[in-house]
Amino acid sequence: MMLSADVHRLIPAFLAAADCQSFSAAARQLGITPAAVSKNVRQLEQRLGIALFVRNTHYVVLTEEGTALCEQVAPLWQALNQALVTPGAEPSGLLRVSVIPGFGRHCLMPILAEFQLRYPLIRFELSMEARSVNLVGERIDVAIGHRTVRDNRVVARELYKSKMIMAASPAYLAQHGTPQKLEDLAEHRCLVHRNSGTGRLQQWMDNGALFDEPSCWFITTSPDSLVDAALAGMGIIYLADWYLTRPIAGGKLQVILQDVATEPQQLWVKYAGGKIPPKTRVFVDYLYEKLIE
Repeated sequence: MMLSADVHRLIPAFLAAADCQSFSAAARQLGITPAAVSKNVRQLEQRLGIALFVRNTHYVVLTEEGTALCEQVAPLWQALNQALVTPGAEPSGLLRVSVIPGFGRHCLMPILAEFQLRYPLIRFELSMEARSVNLVGERIDVAIGHRTVRDNRVVARELYKSKMIMAASPAYLAQHGTPQKLEDLAEHRCLVHRNSGTGRLQQWMDNGALFDEPSCWFITTSPDSLVDAALAGMGIIYLADWYLTRPIAGGKLQVILQDVATEPQQLWVKYAGGKIPPKTRVFVDYLYEKLIE
C-alpha cells in the first residue's frame, strides 16, 4: 500500500496520544489543540485502514494494531529526530526513566537535582515500579533494575551490586539479645517484606523455608515501612543496603550476622541500542560517575 507523501505530519500526534493516553495531554505536549490531535489521528487511521485507538470520554487506549505500529514507528521517529539534532547542541528533551522503587528513592533521587543543574534543558518523567518494562514499546529511555528480559535491541550494562543486610535497633537487641547464628532467628521477632506483585514472602539468606506467615511478627509490602518498624524497636529486618546505609551510619540500626550473607544482587542500566540520544548518553554517564566507586 502506497501512503501519501504528507503522512509523516500525522505521526507526532499519534505518538504523543499513545504516550499520554489522552488527546488533550498530547495537545499540550505538542503545543496544538486537542481537535488537531484528534483530526491527525483520525486521518492516519483512514490512510492505514485500521483503528489505532479505543476512545472514551476520559482517555484513549491503543488497539492491538496501534500498539504494533507504535513499537515499529517510535524508535524510527526518535532516530530521525536525533539525526536532525544540531551537532554540539546541549542535551534536551523529556527523559523517561524506569527504576525499581527502593533504588530510585534512596540512590537515584538524591543525585537528580545536581544532574538537572548540569543539564537544565532535560526534563524527567520518573516511574518507580517493581516490574519489568518494555523499553521500546513503552518509549522508556532508561531502565534501572534486574536483568529479567534479554532483548537484542536493548543495551544492558552492570551498574550496581547490592548487598543484603540484616539489622535491628540497639534497643531491640538490648532487650532480646543478638542472634549469633541463623537458627537463633526462630526466637526473634522478624519483620518480613511481602512482594506486592507475587504475594510471596521475602526469602532470607536464600532460604525460602525460613519463614511462614505465622512465624512473622510484622509483614508489609513497603520496605521503607519495615525500616520504620525496625527503628521503632519492633524486630529484625533483612533488606538491600540502600535502605539501611544511613540508619546504620547514624547508629540507629546495628548490623547482625555479618558473616552469613547471600550473593550480591546485580542491578543493570538498560537503554535502546543504536545511536544513543544525547539526553540518554549524558544521564547514563552521570549514573556511572556518581554510583560507581
